[in-house]
Amino acid sequence: MQLDRKSIDRLLKLNDDQFRAVIGKLLTEYGVDVSRVPLATMDMGALRALLQMASEEDISRLLASFGGSRQS
Repeated sequence: MQLDRKSIDRLLKLNDDQFRAVIGKLLTEYGVDVSRVPLATMDMGALRALLQMASEEDISRLLASFGGSRQS
């Protein structure tokens, strides 16, 4: 799944459990070491707020900071 504005908007509509699960799958798909991301304890509301404001470039930088890379 490509993380563009449309896919992010769809993610934001999921409930917290679905959102957490999809984020975990996306991180793995993008090559992020999910053991470095505290999804189980992460505030999903805060993550939603960040994603809502983030540009596609911001998301690419975030993925890179966790050791992942954006797929085209």
